[in-house]
Amino acid sequence: MNADPHASSMEHAFPPEALFDRLKEILPPERLTAFIEAAQAPREISIRVNTLRASPEEVCDQLGHAQIGFEPVAWCANAFRVQTTARVLQDLPCWKEGAFHIQSLSSIATTLALNPQPGERVLDMCAAPGSKTSHIGALMHNKGELVANDLSRARCHRLRSVLNQLGVEARIRIGPGEKIGHREPAAFDRILVDVPCSGEGRMRPDSPDSYANWRKTTPKRLASRQKSLLHSAIEAVRPGGLILYSTCTFAPEENELVLERALQRYGDYVELEPLAVDLPNAIEPLNEFNGKKINALPHAIRLAPPLMDGFFIAGLRRFA
Repeated sequence: MNADPHASSMEHAFPPEALFDRLKEILPPERLTAFIEAAQAPREISIRVNTLRASPEEVCDQLGHAQIGFEPVAWCANAFRVQTTARVLQDLPCWKEGAFHIQSLSSIATTLALNPQPGERVLDMCAAPGSKTSHIGALMHNKGELVANDLSRARCHRLRSVLNQLGVEARIRIGPGEKIGHREPAAFDRILVDVPCSGEGRMRPDSPDSYANWRKTTPKRLASRQKSLLHSAIEAVRPGGLILYSTCTFAPEENELVLERALQRYGDYVELEPLAVDLPNAIEPLNEFNGKKINALPHAIRLAPPLMDGFFIAGLRRFA
């Protein structure tokens, strides 16, 4: 495969040359090749059975009846790769009834790593459009308190629609996540901090908007807010509680360096811990970037094609 970004015949070269040069320093060569191949191939579709509405067996029966091929995901009993398009799936009565949700495997893995339990008070700090929020609600069996927060009122309309379709009970709040730690210190058992990011792990040539506006300065610009969101979550979680930090980008400025800064500031009462799900083919965090050493980040992981979209996931336990 020709990994030259200038080989694209599209109006915008994919990936942009500056991004391509960066990714050569971030990803192992075989993963960079896999990322470009996956981006240029037909989009892989996966689904998560919504156990608030249906069982995996019921959804599999309906997929089979519709002659849609599917393959179970070894690390998640409720997830399947399917051989069709999102449009075909959305025409199925069981999708309209909320029996399953179309969701990337990396996104599903993030919520499993959070591992929310029934009866807990859980915050999704940047919740819209709702895929992970709805999964949290299903894992909690709608027992406990789920707070879905987002800064955008418009995006919260989509969030509410997703939760209603899937039968998830949650309190939707609109406001800056950066202020929650100050307003509600030590108030939640678990917090998902799936931050707005540069989205490098999900860029595709058939979605020019996903990369046409990317610049070398984008990760550094976003990292400031990401640090504030993570620091707010550390202050908002109870002693003994868990924070799950995640992005869908490859950028170390938004991943390792955000996490490193949080540990420098709050290391007296938070620590990294193993994730609650064992994901295949994960990559260890970077220990160096741009010639600078990065402190060890045990248990944090990177995900990348061929098995997953580009993601970064880390769990932080507050112990005091």
